[in-house]
Amino acid sequence: MRAYLALVSAGFRRQAAYRLALVSGLLTNLFFGVVRTSLFLALYQARPEAAVNGLDYQDALTYVWMIQALFGVIWVSWIWEFPESVRSGDFVTELTRPGDPWLRQLAYELGRTGQLLVFRSTLPLLGAALVLPLALPTTVPGALATVASMLLAVVVSFEVRYLFGLAAFWTADFRAPFSIAFPLLWLVGGFTIPVDYFPGPVRAAAEASPLSAMVMAPIHVAIGWPAWPVLAGQAAWVVVLGLVSRGGLALACRRMVVHGG
Repeated sequence: MRAYLALVSAGFRRQAAYRLALVSGLLTNLFFGVVRTSLFLALYQARPEAAVNGLDYQDALTYVWMIQALFGVIWVSWIWEFPESVRSGDFVTELTRPGDPWLRQLAYELGRTGQLLVFRSTLPLLGAALVLPLALPTTVPGALATVASMLLAVVVSFEVRYLFGLAAFWTADFRAPFSIAFPLLWLVGGFTIPVDYFPGPVRAAAEASPLSAMVMAPIHVAIGWPAWPVLAGQAAWVVVLGLVSRGGLALACRRMVVHGG
């Protein structure tokens, strides 16, 4: 356990070294947050209804800024490091180290994404809450549930990205599966518009997918949905995707070939 905690700390320190990237990420979050805020305000001002499929304008604004808080920790900037290490053969080093290679990668990534959650995610969200009527939790249990949901979303996103990274064991063009699937992931995950706006059957399918656990679940907890069912659904996906991704790694390592010996 001590080794994995050390990896979490090392990941946090490594990500903290990229100060310019942190500043640029904060500015990017701010820019797109302002643009999307303007769009959703225009949507609600143009409709006579107080809510759209159950989301009022406060919920919609909360969705906008929660998305900005989550984006950088879900589709992380180092997304291709794992498959590139497989293609180069560097991943073999991970297999010679003590402990579980999957858990080591998860621990290191939790440290890196933890640094982004503390700074890149929290600062824009709190800043927006000072000037906009966001529907963020105002109680300690609500805030803790939101933080727990965001952490579970980080783990689910790691497992989803890991599954795409495993393609590098079978093909040199490992980016292709992700590039093909990404538009669907972007839409169904709720990055484009809230899944609450989808027609009934499509919404049900989206909410039953791991993408909901990765994106919309923390937003729903933040705006006041019952927390325990949402957290339980996320935890279930953590277990399922963990088993699948670890099984995929075990299968891939049985036939791993390193060019040049």
